[in-house]
Amino acid sequence: MRTLYLIPAPISEQSLDHMPHVVYDTIRGLDCFIVEKVRTARRFIRSIIPDFDIDGSTFYELDKRNHQYNDKEIREILSSSRNIGLMSEAGLPCIADPGNKIVDLARSYYYSIVPLTGPSSIFMALMASGLNGQQFTFHGYLPIKEPELIKKLRTIQGNLSKSNYTHIFIETPYRNQKLYRALISKLPDHMKLCIAQEISALRENIQTKTIKDWKKAKNYIIGKVPCIFLLN
Repeated sequence: MRTLYLIPAPISEQSLDHMPHVVYDTIRGLDCFIVEKVRTARRFIRSIIPDFDIDGSTFYELDKRNHQYNDKEIREILSSSRNIGLMSEAGLPCIADPGNKIVDLARSYYYSIVPLTGPSSIFMALMASGLNGQQFTFHGYLPIKEPELIKKLRTIQGNLSKSNYTHIFIETPYRNQKLYRALISKLPDHMKLCIAQEISALRENIQTKTIKDWKKAKNYIIGKVPCIFLLN
């Protein structure tokens, strides 16, 4: 049976050591990849397997911006007899990533789906937060415009008053500081906020405090770095 391998990618330049050997061995046996960014995928493969035949392999890039893909080209790839690797730009495929559409389509072509273990900044942040890991929800990006953002925060606050779910979300790095200011100014003092910056990188910084305590550090600078936010 043909197989679609879900291949993790590093979440920072320092996280190659987090990759299990099965990832290396799997990549060595493939010559066809569906990826979020071709440049990122090729650089990652070269970094772990310097002698890999990059030029002799096929790379198809998904359109992350529109979460669309060329259905005809993807179907042609899936109709071949090749095993395929599906790779996100960072972390695990299909987690905060449009790859689920490829998995769903591959099943209709009778592919066996094999997920491989690797790092995920979302789950690593949850692990380190000290917040509820039994029930949680991932929102992706919160609204950009302030009225919609405040409305969303009110909804999260209302949900937390009824349940103990941890709410997880991300932001584009250059908007981290704006979101941080909104969180500490619009949420109640008792709520807990975890800010997980640059997970697995040398400057990793994960802190969980109440909103009241974050307000004491209102000039705290997150920086334009990858960051996960968690509320409970």
